[in-house]
Amino acid sequence: MVRQSGHLHILNHRIKREMKRRNIAAACVLLAVAVGYGYQTALLPARTLPNTPDPSFFPWINTIMLGVLSFALLIQAVLRPNDEGVMGAQQASVPVITALGLILLYVVAMPFVGFVLSTVPFFALFMVLHNERRKLWLLIGAVGIPIFLFNLFKHLFGVPLPRGIFLGLLG
Repeated sequence: MVRQSGHLHILNHRIKREMKRRNIAAACVLLAVAVGYGYQTALLPARTLPNTPDPSFFPWINTIMLGVLSFALLIQAVLRPNDEGVMGAQQASVPVITALGLILLYVVAMPFVGFVLSTVPFFALFMVLHNERRKLWLLIGAVGIPIFLFNLFKHLFGVPLPRGIFLGLLG
């Protein structure tokens, strides 16, 4: 194990403390945005058509998810010690660039091969990129989540997801 010099140790401690302060500030701002978004969502009109969700249905999902994730960031920032969980910019840049490339490839592939066939490898590669190596979890996540989402949107929300040009040609 390499021992850090005194100045480097102090600098790393300051960077981690600053990151903690920024995470707390970001969480508070995002919580305020969630409250404002929720207030605006509550003002949306109700739909009178039977068996259809109100116009506020997806905005409420967004509000709840933003609130929950912002609150989780706040709790994590407050409870985590200063010496945990902060990686250097050099460590973070490669996964970020790779993730952006995967997202671009996913968006380009979806119209051609459809939601399920493009999402399975996308989820698998994203999970590997985030250091998931257990084959069972990779299989469950990469296959199960896209199939669950496809059925959720198709049957519960009544929203068809892209089938793709190739599957559309087959019938």
